[in-house]
Amino acid sequence: MKDDETPAADARNELEMIEACYEFPGDFELAVIARNDEETLESVLDAAATSAGAPLAHDQKASGGGKYVSHRLRVRCASAHEAQSVRARMRALPGVMTVL
Repeated sequence: MKDDETPAADARNELEMIEACYEFPGDFELAVIARNDEETLESVLDAAATSAGAPLAHDQKASGGGKYVSHRLRVRCASAHEAQSVRARMRALPGVMTVL
């Protein structure tokens, strides 16, 4: 495995991307594709909480078949590290397919 393919390199690249696209403290937007059920919805909203509190905005749209849902969230983050932490919490949730 090359140095640029390690989990540490992936985390570093993600942090650099977040820092390049957002100013902190400030609002951070992300999309989460997940199963369409109440338990997953609650988990996504809980994982989106930051030091500033609950998400500022949350929109969701079910897939055509209704099995999955796209959650679009806007959260207030104090730093790029906090935004990266929100993304990591989302990826770790059962029922979450991907985080964009």
